Amino acid sequence: MNRRIETIRRMLEKDPDDVFLHYSLAMEYVSAGLYDEAMDEFHICVRLDEAHLPARVEAGKCLRSAGRLSEAREAFLDALELALEKGESHTADFIRQQLEALGDA
Repeated sequence: MNRRIETIRRMLEKDPDDVFLHYSLAMEYVSAGLYDEAMDEFHICVRLDEAHLPARVEAGKCLRSAGRLSEAREAFLDALELALEKGESHTADFIRQQLEALGDA
């Protein structure tokens, strides 16, 4: 297993509610092509912090990479709603681009 993944997992043993660590672990899983594991971590991020927009956006990207396009669309739509609620116009524009790239998936 990737050394960074192992390091983050050990850190999470000490602080299991650290959103940043879960997000970091998810991103390491994505880099390793471990999409299911990454999605588990993104879900934990959102459970710990419902307004964690980066986890929602990256979840959509992860699902797209895994070929789960209809789920990716749903994740991006959820992220877009949150971005608009938070007034994050640049992030909303990015998410719209991601949705357009998905087409009719």
